[in-house]
Order: sequence, then structure tokens, then C-alpha cells
Amino acid sequence: MKQLNRKAQAATEFIMTYGWAILVVLIAIGALAYFGVLSPDKFLPERCTFPAGIDCIDKAVITASTGQVELALKNNIGYTINVTSVITGTDDCPSPVLLLVNSQNVSTGNHSTIFNNDQATLRISCGNSLPVGKFKTDFGIEYLNMETKLLHKGSGSIRGRAT
Repeated sequence: MKQLNRKAQAATEFIMTYGWAILVVLIAIGALAYFGVLSPDKFLPERCTFPAGIDCIDKAVITASTGQVELALKNNIGYTINVTSVITGTDDCPSPVLLLVNSQNVSTGNHSTIFNNDQATLRISCGNSLPVGKFKTDFGIEYLNMETKLLHKGSGSIRGRAT
């Protein structure tokens, strides 16, 4: 009987030792995740995506002090478009306002004609200021097909760092 008790005690001590070690490791991983050391946002690249045919040429420039986002887009849809507004923002830019569309050929304030295969810079206001650091938002844009005069909506996504 003493031999059996010794084996049981050894097994219990073995399980307890590894149990405590695993618990310490889990707490350490939890603390690192809580304080943002393991945050994947720090390791992911900045990106800008829009629907097919409207291509981001460069990453967005996000200015924290003014709350503005500038995008360089290229119209590859196949027809001339007129960007009229930015709608339904999320996350860091909940109510975006289109301030300026500066096309190579035509610039008319807060809406602009962008010819096929032409590029333009969109300046969007997200409010008075943004926090410095990571920035992410999804929003929609409205544009008019200048050939058919039909209004279209597309959604875009921006991930980057506000400076």
C-alpha cells in the first residue's frame, strides 16, 4: 500500500508542478496581450482598398492635428466619374466629410470629374482632430457615372497611422 501512495503522490506533484507552470505562462501571455505588446495592428502594413476599378495609388496620409485623411486614387472603372460625397464612416472616422477632390484635369471643390485612367487626390475630414497612432476606418463613396448619369456607391477601407 505504501508503494501505491508514493506513486500517487509523485503523480500529483508532477501534475501540480506542470499545472502551475502552464498557469504562469498563460498569465504572462494574457498580460502581454492586455498591454498591446502582442497587438497585430503594430505589425500589419498600412493599406488602402476601394472597390474594383477605383485603385489606391499610395497609402493614405492621416494628419491627427487637423483630422484629415488624404488619398491618391486612380479611376480604372472604364468611364468618367464624378465623386460627389463620402458616406457612412466607421471606427476612427464615424462621420466623414469630403472636402476636396483634386483631379489632374478638373477640380471643383468638394466634387470632381475624374476621367478614365486619371488619378485624383481626395481630402476627407474626420472632425477637428484624431488621436495619434493607429487609424482604421471603412466608409463609402458616392460617384456619378458621367455617361449614364447613374449614381453608384462603393465602400473603401483605410488602415494606417495618424501622425
